[in-house]
Amino acid sequence: MKQFRIASLGALVGLFLVSFFLRAYYPASWSDQKLYRSIRFASRLMNGRWAETYQQYHPGVPMLAASGLTIRFYQSVEGTPAQALFDWAIPPYVTDLGRDVALGVFGLAIALAGLIVALTLTLQRLGGRRLAWAGAGLLTFSPYFLTQSRIVQGDALLGSFMLLSALLLLTGLQTGQRRYLLLSGFTGGLALLTKTPSLFLIPFTGLTLLAYLVRDVRGAWDQHGGGRARWLLGEAWRGLVGPGLLWGVVAALAFALWPAMWVDPLGTLQKVVLETRAQVSNPVPQSIFLAGRLYVGEDPGPLFYAVTLAFNSTFVTLTLGLVALGFYTVWRKRVTSPPVQPLTFWLLVAYAVFFTIQMSLGGKRYGRYVLPTHLAMEVLGAVGLVGLTGLLQRAVADHRPRLARALPGALAGLAIGLQALVTLPFAPDYGAHHNYLLGGNQVAVRVMEIVERNEGMLFVGDYLSRQPGAASQQLVTWFPVYGSALQYFPGEVEQGTAASEGDYYVFGLATMQRQYRPERWEARWNALREKPPRLVVSYDGVEFIWLYAAQDAETDQTIVKRRGWAGFTGMAWAWTVGMAATLVWALRSTSEGATS
Repeated sequence: MKQFRIASLGALVGLFLVSFFLRAYYPASWSDQKLYRSIRFASRLMNGRWAETYQQYHPGVPMLAASGLTIRFYQSVEGTPAQALFDWAIPPYVTDLGRDVALGVFGLAIALAGLIVALTLTLQRLGGRRLAWAGAGLLTFSPYFLTQSRIVQGDALLGSFMLLSALLLLTGLQTGQRRYLLLSGFTGGLALLTKTPSLFLIPFTGLTLLAYLVRDVRGAWDQHGGGRARWLLGEAWRGLVGPGLLWGVVAALAFALWPAMWVDPLGTLQKVVLETRAQVSNPVPQSIFLAGRLYVGEDPGPLFYAVTLAFNSTFVTLTLGLVALGFYTVWRKRVTSPPVQPLTFWLLVAYAVFFTIQMSLGGKRYGRYVLPTHLAMEVLGAVGLVGLTGLLQRAVADHRPRLARALPGALAGLAIGLQALVTLPFAPDYGAHHNYLLGGNQVAVRVMEIVERNEGMLFVGDYLSRQPGAASQQLVTWFPVYGSALQYFPGEVEQGTAASEGDYYVFGLATMQRQYRPERWEARWNALREKPPRLVVSYDGVEFIWLYAAQDAETDQTIVKRRGWAGFTGMAWAWTVGMAATLVWALRSTSEGATS
């Protein structure tokens, strides 16, 4: 038993370190106002200016603290041996701004790695070790989760806190242990302190409590022939009203971690409410590329999030999630011991569906806004993986007991290994991955915006840092690439206009897909594209970034950085067809066994 506990602890430590490294090493992003808010937050916190820790209607407190305090700590140890604790994660060619971005992500990576460990432990209590480690593996190597974890923004923390709160709530109701309800409330409060979309947790908590109450009332209905009204009132208080109020009180207690609440609680909350209402009522107009059409100031409809969810997931997660749905619908009678209780499963599905609907009602559309849905999809994929393992074990148990014992580890290793295999080749530009089952980038580029975080700009920064005299030269680029160029180019960076002249020019696919002010860049692009670029960054054969120089190079040979592999598409279909065939065989085998 002691050896088992040591092994479990070692596995959790390893999970933390891998999750942290993938997020902290060479973060690829652009500068964002939230970085400056993090720095101001830490400064005002350390100087006791509590009221000024209010930064925006999205409170962002966990994000601001994790990023801002890490940057401040680095400044205090700079020039000492302790600086090496951070320098390994920072690209050597970054500017001071780029260094601060990397440090801000470093702090977030620590928090997110800890949250992945917490999610693993919660999943173990909810559905057992197999579910816990299947979920841990899929979450750790989820390319879209990794993408949003490597920028100074709150979406990754929001999704993690929200999912943890939901899982803790389900665990508490399943086990009957109130401590999980309390932890769910506190974690939900941290989500509310991060971004306002987490208000979704309030109706979701009510829905979950109501669902369990209805289940319990139905089970005990026949035992209360008389005085049912009084009994129902008591059950409603015990199962819905009381726990709901307790959850809300504990969630509110988390706001004590926000210094602005210490000096002006009512005024701070009023600012959050009023500014949130203003943002919802007057959204900033967007240009959105979807299904070959550019929507300018128009609502692209529900198709937007459906497409982004499908393409930003992996073929492993998507297929295993569909298997999970099958186990709880058409094949539910074949699954003798489901990975989680049916009510728990359907509440997780409701969590994913209703959160997506909530974000579809807003005026702004960004793929990262439904990251909580992505994380729930990884858990549903883990449910499918564990369910498939159990079904296969039943199918072979009588004839091949050794194979039955080896199946859980082998199948989990295969699924998680494939998840990692299609994600890691894009490192550190994980956002360049798109679902190979749907055709990868070759198809995605025709139906959606595929450049999430200026993927490819790290290669540009590395190339330019090795050019003589770069610090005295000028780079011209356009939004959104401009934000990354500020981090990676030591010379002057200009946000280009039609008349801009520079030593280097960088164009990004995002600018072109969304047609950001083409009058500023189109003429320059048409003139330069007639000559060979100095550098092109390509993912799955789709070019994301082009670097041109004003002066002709000694050679016309273009440096092309390629990531991804066309063979992953065939692998995705081989996995899908193989899994479908295996599933059909296992269902028939278990059916025949039950009949005989």
